[in-house]
Amino acid sequence: MKSFKNAIESIKYFNIEVNMQSPFHNTTLGKNPTKSYGTSVRRRIRSNKNIFQNDIKGNLQKSAQKEQFVLKASMFSALLLAIFGIGFGIAIQSMSIVFDGFVALVSVGLGALSVVTSRYIYKEDDETFQYGYVRFEPMVNLFKSLVLVLVCVYAFINALESIINGGYEVQLGGAVVYSLCAFIFCAVLFSYTLIFTRLLESDLIKVDNTEWKIDCVLYLGALMAFGIIYFMPFFLPKNIVEMLARYIDPVLLCVLSFLLCASPVRIAVANFKDLMMVAPKEIDEKITQIMEALSTEYDFSDYDTHVAKSGRFYMVEVNILTDKHFKPMSMMEFDSIREKIEKALEIPSYKIWLSVSFTANPKWL
Repeated sequence: MKSFKNAIESIKYFNIEVNMQSPFHNTTLGKNPTKSYGTSVRRRIRSNKNIFQNDIKGNLQKSAQKEQFVLKASMFSALLLAIFGIGFGIAIQSMSIVFDGFVALVSVGLGALSVVTSRYIYKEDDETFQYGYVRFEPMVNLFKSLVLVLVCVYAFINALESIINGGYEVQLGGAVVYSLCAFIFCAVLFSYTLIFTRLLESDLIKVDNTEWKIDCVLYLGALMAFGIIYFMPFFLPKNIVEMLARYIDPVLLCVLSFLLCASPVRIAVANFKDLMMVAPKEIDEKITQIMEALSTEYDFSDYDTHVAKSGRFYMVEVNILTDKHFKPMSMMEFDSIREKIEKALEIPSYKIWLSVSFTANPKWL
């Protein structure tokens, strides 16, 4: 009995799929399966230093910490902008600026959601989430991007309604000071998050960066409107200035909000595809090329692949139909094929869930 258990554990360890037909699901492996069987195997694999090297884990942890730091910096910056907007609006008795400050509070909530998600992304699988927490990232990014789309749509509709109703008079003074300060602040945060978006290749930071870009451009649009209104009297007659001045700000807002909507829409579509497990074309073509080469090398009869992407993680499943004359010398030969597939994919091991199975029966392909 002891040797039988060891054999079963070896098979599980080398990821060879054993298919046994049984009417009872809980009697597939052994007579007395325990709930912690799979968990104990996973824990043993995690503790194996040959699989998870300390330097990889160290670099991964540093990247995760940097990501969380940037997301926290973005969240607290949004909080500062909200406090400044509400306080400044109350001081100059401008309800539009107060409202802008409350809108910034929404960004604080979205930022907190990103921070929490970042903590769970690299967390190891457990009894509840046995495939890990990789699905959290596209869910959060989809939600945040849809909120940004709604902000752009709201600004566009509001501006369009103002144009239809004859525009409005823009009050200079305190609004100029607020817009200038907010623009500089958002421009700094946009540049800061853009740097780390490229360094860390983080979709969570990318969404925050898009959010700061939208704020930055909208404040810039307000400043442009103020500038045009201020300088128009020097070049145009007074009656024309009075007529056009009412339309400058809503027209600029309408155009900018329409153009800005493209970025969050692209992010939303990409993350929706991840949630729907749409096969990424690049990886799908790459695994096909890899398997074509291996099939020629090892004379495999056929193969089947499934690929999906969830945020920054990839899931690749390969089922190989071996020829009847295929006789591996040892378990190591199976693992060498897996190693070739993993290296050819050129995806870091901590970003991929790779499953490779072998069968001589087309039924299991």
